[in-house]
Amino acid sequence: MRRTPLLFAALVLTAVVISPRAPAAGPARVIARQDATTKTIWDGIYTEEQARRGEQVFKSECSYCHRDDLAGGFLDDGVERAPALAGPRAFGSSLVERWKDLTLTDMVATIAATMPQQKPASLTLQAYLDVVGYLFSKNNIPAGSRELPSDVESLGQLLITAKK
Repeated sequence: MRRTPLLFAALVLTAVVISPRAPAAGPARVIARQDATTKTIWDGIYTEEQARRGEQVFKSECSYCHRDDLAGGFLDDGVERAPALAGPRAFGSSLVERWKDLTLTDMVATIAATMPQQKPASLTLQAYLDVVGYLFSKNNIPAGSRELPSDVESLGQLLITAKK
């Protein structure tokens, strides 16, 4: 798979602005504005096929720390923990609560800039998008007929919100 260098750089640069360690709520939280063209994660924004591909990437690149069942676990140092990525304990609360009011650009950029932990930004953009589709599927966010887009502008129009 071929990386799109400018898009990938833009996503990683965006992640620098949106700190992955920032609290889930508070004055520094970026809030995306929803308008008539904005879709949410509840509008079927990824496909089942994309989630299947994401599962394969997850198993090879992410499950060592986050476990096959996405329950998270201790890192090799025995002190730090990889967060759960599915269910009510995902990210310490839930996937939606962790990323609420942010766009898919924010989410994908943060994940790409920080994961896999030992080699951040080492996967293709498509692999990161596929993993996000897999995370959505495991968090009961419905699939649709179109894959997550691979351009920053379109990802920026996809908002993470509480269920409608």
